[in-house]
Amino acid sequence: MKSKEAIERHIKELLSEMTVEEKLDELDPNIMGIDWEKIEEPMRRECLEKLEKRRADARVYNALQKYAKEQTRLGIPFLFHEEALHGLHRRDATIFPQQLTLAGAFEPALCEDMGRMVAAETRAKNIHEVLAPVLDLARDPRWGRTEETYGEDTYLSSKLGAAVVRGLQGEDLATDHTVASELKHYTGYGNPIGGLNCAPTTMGRHDVFSYCMPVFEEAFVKAGATDTMCSYNSIDGFPVVSDHEILTDVLRGTYKMPGFVRSDMTAIIMQHTAHHSAATPKEALQKAVKAGVDVQFADYSHEEYRRLMKEMLADGSITMEELDTSTARVLRVKDMLGLFENPYVDETLESKVVHCKEHQDKALEIAQKTVVLLKNENNMLPLSRSIRKIAVLGPNANLPVMGDYCMEPDYHAVTLLEGIREVLGVPAENVETAANASHPEIVYDKGCNILGAEIKPLERWWFNAKPRPAVGITEIDYGFTAEYFNGADFSGEPVLTRLDSQINFNWIYHAPDDKVDSRQFCVRWTATMCSPKSFEGRIGLSSPDSMRLYIDGELVIDGWGEDKEASQMVPFFFESGRKYDVRVEFRNDARGVRVIFGYDHGEETIDRAIRFAKESDLAIVALGDSTETSGENFDRTTLNLPGKQLDFLKAVYETGTPVVLVMNTGRPVSCTWEQEHIPAILQAGFNGEKGGLATAQVLFGDVNPSGHLTMSYPRSAGQIPCHYSRKPAGGRKYVEMDWNPLYPFGYGLSYTTFSFENLRLSASEIHGDESLEVLLDVTNTGSRAGATVAQIYVDDHYTSVVRPIMELKGFQRVELEAGETKTLHFTLGFDELRLLDASYHWVVEPGDFTVLAGANAGDLPLRADFRVV
Repeated sequence: MKSKEAIERHIKELLSEMTVEEKLDELDPNIMGIDWEKIEEPMRRECLEKLEKRRADARVYNALQKYAKEQTRLGIPFLFHEEALHGLHRRDATIFPQQLTLAGAFEPALCEDMGRMVAAETRAKNIHEVLAPVLDLARDPRWGRTEETYGEDTYLSSKLGAAVVRGLQGEDLATDHTVASELKHYTGYGNPIGGLNCAPTTMGRHDVFSYCMPVFEEAFVKAGATDTMCSYNSIDGFPVVSDHEILTDVLRGTYKMPGFVRSDMTAIIMQHTAHHSAATPKEALQKAVKAGVDVQFADYSHEEYRRLMKEMLADGSITMEELDTSTARVLRVKDMLGLFENPYVDETLESKVVHCKEHQDKALEIAQKTVVLLKNENNMLPLSRSIRKIAVLGPNANLPVMGDYCMEPDYHAVTLLEGIREVLGVPAENVETAANASHPEIVYDKGCNILGAEIKPLERWWFNAKPRPAVGITEIDYGFTAEYFNGADFSGEPVLTRLDSQINFNWIYHAPDDKVDSRQFCVRWTATMCSPKSFEGRIGLSSPDSMRLYIDGELVIDGWGEDKEASQMVPFFFESGRKYDVRVEFRNDARGVRVIFGYDHGEETIDRAIRFAKESDLAIVALGDSTETSGENFDRTTLNLPGKQLDFLKAVYETGTPVVLVMNTGRPVSCTWEQEHIPAILQAGFNGEKGGLATAQVLFGDVNPSGHLTMSYPRSAGQIPCHYSRKPAGGRKYVEMDWNPLYPFGYGLSYTTFSFENLRLSASEIHGDESLEVLLDVTNTGSRAGATVAQIYVDDHYTSVVRPIMELKGFQRVELEAGETKTLHFTLGFDELRLLDASYHWVVEPGDFTVLAGANAGDLPLRADFRVV
C-alpha cells in the first residue's frame, strides 16, 4: 500500500506539470478526450460498440488505460465508475436483493459479504469506483427511491452502510478485488416534500445534522469511505450543492473524507433551473465550486464547462488554488487505487469472478434471510406438500422482481413460479399429473398487470428507418432514424442523427450522447412500421416526460406539455403487411427516466385466473411493484397496491379458495384490507436473481422466515410521517384512526416463537464518558429452529432539544434451536447516548434514561432504567 506521504508528493508533482485543460478534464467524467484514431482496429470498434451498449469489459477498459498511459502527455490513468447498488450495473453481474430488502436481515456481516462480492466483480472488469451505497433515510415512503435505502432508522442505516463500505473497499484499494465507495446522496435527500424526488427536504437543518449526517459519518469515519455524491435537495432554503458547511467544514474537516465530491446528475445546474438560487449557469457553477463540489456530472457540456471554468479563473470568481484542490482530490483517489502503478487488470479474472457460484449462493442466502412474514393466521404456513392443486397467480408470479439500478440479466433469474416448481419437484413445463402423483399440479395465470396497461417496446424488425444518407442510414436499416435537438423544441439542425434500434430508454443515468445537452433536449424518431402479423391490440407511449405519437401524419397520442399525460395506450389494429408512417417526439421535462414506444394485446382479463383459483385447493397470489411504480422518479400519492391489483386479490378471495399473498414491493404498503382478510402474507421485497426460489423455500418450510421490516407500514398515506422515531407532543389520533402503523419498524414473524427475558444493566448510574453493558436472554419457545432480531431502544427522558420518544441503539440477529436460550450482549456508549445540542455539538446530557428491549418497535415488554451523572 502506497503511503499517504508518497501519494501527496506524487500529486504535487503532477499538478505542477498539468495544464488548466488537463486539470479540467479530471473534473468532468463526461469526457475522456480519446483520439480514437490512435486505437487500432478492430479494438477501436469493439471499444465503441461495448461502451455504447454498456457492455464494456476488462478487455475494453484495459485498452482504454493503455491509451491513457501511452498516448496522453502525462500518462494519467482513467478512473472508471459504475452504479453497483445491489450488484454491478451490468447484464452479466450477480444481482443481489435491493438495499431495502437486504436491510431486513439486520445483519451487517451479510452486507459486508455482499459488498466484497460486488467489488470483486466490478474490479474484475477494471472498473474502480462504485456509486454506492445509498445512505439516505427514507422517511416518506411515497418517494420512489425508498427501495434504494436501508429504511427509516439512523442507527440501522449507519451500521449496514458502513458494513457495505468495508466490503467494497477492503483493507487496501490497490488490489484486483476492491473498489472505492462513493456514498449517495449527501445529504437530507430521503424525506422530500410530498415524497417528490429532488424536492426540498421536510427536515430542518438540526434534524438533518442529527439523523441523516450520522449515517455518512459512520461510513467515512469508521469505514473509511472514499468519495461522496452530493444531493439535489435544499435544506431550509439552501441547496446542498452550494452548502460550504456541509460539503467542506463537516465533510473534509470533521469526517476527513480523502476523495472528491461529485454533483448528482445536473445538481449544480438545478440551482439555476429548479431552485432559482443562481441567476445564471455560471453563478451556479461558481457557488458549487466554492462550496466544495469537485466533479460535475452532466451539468454542462464539456465545452461549456471548460469555458465557464476558464472565465471564472480569469475574472477571479474561482482561484487556481481551488482548481488545484479539486484536481488533487481526483488524482488522490486514482493513486489510492494504485492506478498509476498498474492501470490494468488480468483479463482472465472476469470469467472466474463475475456471477460465480459463490456469489449466486450468497444472493440466495440474502433472499432467504430477508423474507418478512407479516401474517400467519392459524399457522397456515408453511404449506403442506400434499396439496393437490395450486394456482400461482398475479403479475409478479412469473417475473423476476429485482428493483431499480440493475439491468435485465443475460442469465436466467428465478421467478416465484419457477421457485415453487423447483421446491415441489414439478416439471418445468407443468405436465398434467395424475391424482396419485408425487407432486401437486401447478397452474399459472398473471391475472392482471401491475398497472392497467403493460407496454412492451416494439421490436426493431417491425421498422425501417427513414433514410439519412449523410449519416449512413438507409431505408433497409431496421429501427428508427433518431434526430436529437438541444433545447425545448425542434428548431435548428439536430446535434446528432443516428439509428436507434428501439424506443426504450432510461436517461436518468446518462445523456443519450456527449453532444446532447442533458438539461434540455428533444428527440424525433421516424420510421416505416410493418407488423409481421395481424392482431387487435393497443399502441402507445410510456413516459413522465412530454411525448406524442403520429401515425400516417395523424396525431394519435398527445402528451406534450406538463399539463398532459404521455403514458397512454390507444386501440390499434396491426394489419400484417401494411406500412404505417410513424413519428414519435420526445422532450425531457422529467429527466428522461422512462421513454418507451410500444404495444400490448388489449385490455387485461382476470377470468382465466379466477377459474384457476376456483378449481384449486390453494391460491398463491404475487402482487406488488414493478419498475413502472417504484424507483427513481416513480413517486406516488398512495401506498396501496398499484393499479387494480387489490381488486384482483379481492376477486380471488371471493372464490373461497384459501389465499397466500406474496408482496414484492419497493416501499411500505398500506395493506389494511389484506391484513384483515388474507390469512397469510409475506413481504419478499425486491429480492434479487434468486428471490423466487428463496420465497418458495419459505412458503413450503425449507427456510424459516426471519426478515424484519426496516420501515413502519402506515395504515394510510395520511399517517405520513409514520416512522417510529417521531418526536413527542401533538395529537396521536386522526378522525379515521390513531397514529400507530399497521406494522411497526422491526416487525417480522417466524414459524417458531421467541421470548425476551431478563434484561439487565451493568450499572444503574454512569458518567457521560462511560459505557453501559446491556444483557438480554432470548429463547426459542417453539418447536423448530429459527432466527429473530433482538432490538434495544433508548428513551432519553428530558433533553435540552426535542428528540424522539425512543431510538434504536442496538440489534442482533440470533439463530436458535428449539428450546435454546442465548444471552446477548450490547454496549451503550457515547455514540449511542449522544444528542446534538443547540450549538450543534455532540454531547451526552445528564439525566434519566430507559432501555427498552423486545421484538420490534411496537413490542418492547422489557424495560430497565439508568442515570447519567
